[in-house]
Amino acid sequence: MATMNDIAKAAGVSRGTVSNVLNGRGGVSYEKIRLVEEAAARLGYSLDQRASTLRKGVSESIALILPDISEKQYSELYMGILTEAKRHDCKVCLYISGDQPYREREVILQATKEKVMGVLTVSCLESKALEYAPFLSQKLPVIFLERSGCREGLCSCTFDMAETASMAASLIPPGARVSLLTDSLAFRDQEEFREHLVRLLPIEESRIGENRHGEQSPASYQLAAAFPDTDYCIAGSQHLARLAENAFARFTGASPHIICPAPLSPLPDNHFIQIQLNYRYMGISATGRLMKSLEEKCPPGSQVFSPSRICHGARALETPIPPSAGRFSGSAPAASRASLRMLSHNTPTVAALKTLVPQFAKNTGIQVDIVTVPLSQLLVKALSEEEQWDIIRVDPSCLSLMAPKIFRPLEEIDPDAGGYFSHFLDSIPEDYSKSGRTLYTCPFDISMQLLFYRKSLFESVAQQRVFYEEYGKPLKVPSTYQELETAARFFTRSCRPDSPTPFGASIAAHTSQTSVTSEYLPRLISAGGLVYTPAGMINLQTPGAVQALEDYIRFSKYACMSPTQDWSEVASGFVNGSYATTILYLHYASLFVRAEGAAFNGDIGFAPLPGNNSLLAGGSLGVGRLSGHPLDAWRFVQWATGPEIAADLVMLGGISSSSVVYEQQEVIDIYPWLAYLAEHIKDGISRPLLSFRSFNYDQKEFECQLGKNLLDALSGQRTPREALADAQDYLKSLNK
Repeated sequence: MATMNDIAKAAGVSRGTVSNVLNGRGGVSYEKIRLVEEAAARLGYSLDQRASTLRKGVSESIALILPDISEKQYSELYMGILTEAKRHDCKVCLYISGDQPYREREVILQATKEKVMGVLTVSCLESKALEYAPFLSQKLPVIFLERSGCREGLCSCTFDMAETASMAASLIPPGARVSLLTDSLAFRDQEEFREHLVRLLPIEESRIGENRHGEQSPASYQLAAAFPDTDYCIAGSQHLARLAENAFARFTGASPHIICPAPLSPLPDNHFIQIQLNYRYMGISATGRLMKSLEEKCPPGSQVFSPSRICHGARALETPIPPSAGRFSGSAPAASRASLRMLSHNTPTVAALKTLVPQFAKNTGIQVDIVTVPLSQLLVKALSEEEQWDIIRVDPSCLSLMAPKIFRPLEEIDPDAGGYFSHFLDSIPEDYSKSGRTLYTCPFDISMQLLFYRKSLFESVAQQRVFYEEYGKPLKVPSTYQELETAARFFTRSCRPDSPTPFGASIAAHTSQTSVTSEYLPRLISAGGLVYTPAGMINLQTPGAVQALEDYIRFSKYACMSPTQDWSEVASGFVNGSYATTILYLHYASLFVRAEGAAFNGDIGFAPLPGNNSLLAGGSLGVGRLSGHPLDAWRFVQWATGPEIAADLVMLGGISSSSVVYEQQEVIDIYPWLAYLAEHIKDGISRPLLSFRSFNYDQKEFECQLGKNLLDALSGQRTPREALADAQDYLKSLNK
């Protein structure tokens, strides 16, 4: 392993210079920083690895003891622990016990020799306090996962097995013959699961099998052989569910409906009905508690996690599904074999929905044809009396005026429609669903603006030094438009020949007229230029409005102005390294991961929009006013916006408004900005900005007219004052 002296010798600089570079301290010239970085690269070390290792000498670590890593629940737990440990710059030492007491005792001994700071464990030992005394006696934090140690007063992170059992029992129809297969009842979670199921269901004692010896246990075969008439088999884990399925298939040639707790996953096992448990989040939370315990020098507290939801596999189609399961169960009759037409413009989520539509057709017999048109044509087609649309997707800015003209109120179709909204994120504004007090649509692909940036550029010691030498202040992620302009100029090659990117920023000027408007309006708000005339219309002839446009024009000199057809091309330009920053609606950010040739690898950071005045975007789905099949259309809207396909939409590159997606750390790890969306979408600006009074005007059309004038100003065809004056004249004409 290289030392500071090795790097200093290779770079031809002093050891003190290397230390300053590795620790990010000032006082080192750009040229010497570059020499140190190049020498370190030749020695095979990344900057963050060198800094951590050379500063600390050794890596701090925690022990993680798991029964197995091949089982999904434990791999999910492991990934959650790794995620949080990395955030704390902590190493995880993994030990596998195989759920064998003698092997767990061996790994406990190994972990004590490693001098770990703390322990996270899924333990199969009965006397946990005694067996883990080597750590507990030293007051090292030990947290028992999944299988509670509460009987001995030990810290535990477990799932609520009473609630899990209740959810499983709710799926059993009256009169069904039920068998139960548990893991060893020495494991507290399995004992609790069994206790509660026996209270809730008439399960005969003889129909309960205990899997005491892992794969060698005969319990599943004994159960299948003795009770081939089983209608429902409840298993204590996904692993046991597979054992039960195989055993029943061997003895009876078929398998009963199988219900089991299983790890929350965007791609669940299709064979079983699952009570999904968020193991990855448990791992994150438990590791956070352990690290907090170390920092504050206090014992960690216990935590109990509720199950996330019921997930129905293919077999669930044959199973009675109660309303609580979150699937459509109300107004629509049996499959009517209708053929529906949906109107939308093309977005990543609509593209994902097209992929999934055959599932809906297979399950319901209802065919759906999704027709996409340019955004500029959408409302014209939606308003046309000559075309009949069963489902329409619109932007939230259209709802206030257009909803009554193009949609049928949902509560006219289904009086209980309001109750369907319980699975959506609580923070979603009503602008995605209501016009006035009337419910017209369901949130579909919700979105807001974020600033995305290249972390490797903003965190580079060399770039930070050059920036400081030029501007006399630190390089940081911009929080104002002035800071964004400065950073954009710094990373534009025409201004600085050795810039690592051709441009400092992107601009949506050529994407569409409404796109350039959406970039100007947040600037207008941040500049304090959001002022209204006495008639209630926005005033675009104030000094603030003019200044915001002048600033935007100046900023455009440091942005890539190449023509783009849509936001997807803006996202692709950022992925391909054309610019250091971009302002983007985050429902297009999946392209950072999915674009051809993309190498996301954690280099993309995100932050609030400068000035923190993000506009909301995305869209909602509603039933067309002229639809001839409103019940079937409403059924499709519920399916398209519901929890059943929410994770599938996201994994296919779209976005969802269903809260179940934001509980899945596997999804958040891939698309980390979704966690920000869930928390902050309530802060987005959603009400119509162009007027604080309700009068009959088409906001989208005005956004296009404003955008046209903004483009004229950007291209130099008109002055900012002239462009804004023309836009103001158009707005005045709407209120005559």
